Amino acid sequence: MLAGMLGGLCAAAGIQSADPLAPAPATAHAAWQRAQFWLPRAIFALCALAISGGIYLARRGTRFTIRAIPGMEAISEAIGRATEMGRPSLFSIGVSTMDHPETFASVPLLQHIARISAAMRNRLLVPVCEARTLTLLDTTYREACQVAGEPGAYNPTDVRFLPGGQFYFAVAAMGWMLEERPAACFYFGYWEAESLMLSETGQMVGALQIAATSQLYQVPFFIAACDYVIIGEEFFAMSAHIGREPTLCGSLFGQDVLKIGLMALLLAGALAASVPAWQPHIRQFITLLAP
Repeated sequence: MLAGMLGGLCAAAGIQSADPLAPAPATAHAAWQRAQFWLPRAIFALCALAISGGIYLARRGTRFTIRAIPGMEAISEAIGRATEMGRPSLFSIGVSTMDHPETFASVPLLQHIARISAAMRNRLLVPVCEARTLTLLDTTYREACQVAGEPGAYNPTDVRFLPGGQFYFAVAAMGWMLEERPAACFYFGYWEAESLMLSETGQMVGALQIAATSQLYQVPFFIAACDYVIIGEEFFAMSAHIGREPTLCGSLFGQDVLKIGLMALLLAGALAASVPAWQPHIRQFITLLAP
């Protein structure tokens, strides 16, 4: 993509890249080769610098403002509704494993939901598909209840390991949902085909459902069956906002600054290539890249 952008800029400036059918001048060819080598490395260095700088500022005490996300604001409402109805809530990360970053982004959300559930004395059901995540989710649930001052709200049987793979887990979780009839369902993490199976079951039992995933292929299914859907990068932003972990907040700030900078650079390049009076200056700049 970067090579294509640079090629378009060269073409706008009247400099052609190396082509077997139309050989380019030696100076332009050298500039092209040198830019192809340095441009990806320069952008990588900028990414590392922006994210490292954001983490440094966050650890020094800088607080970054993260805009409110409707699905995040509805978590307390969903748990309160379930409490009023006398029915439990459900939290699931689907088939997420320890190899998926979505698993670790879901941990602060489980802590937040478990604290609210414990404070409201509302049961929280946690079906687990993957063995390695069982200890992580169980420990997170138990510690959240302790932090909320309600250690008795933790029930080991409410964290249930449902082994056998994706569809065995989905069928077992659906049966558990039909038995317990949760009034609030939270689907966070990495999801595959089981997304529609669980969310449709939650809709059948009349649950208020909130989903968040970075798997764009599953977003349409969640949109069809859930009340709130947090899409793509908003999932990680919500996790950083709730967890208030300096590393997460700082990296989020650094990524946003980098995106704004790249968008400004793309806009400036497009404008410069569109103005004929600026093309000689662009040609001169690209020529300077040659050794």
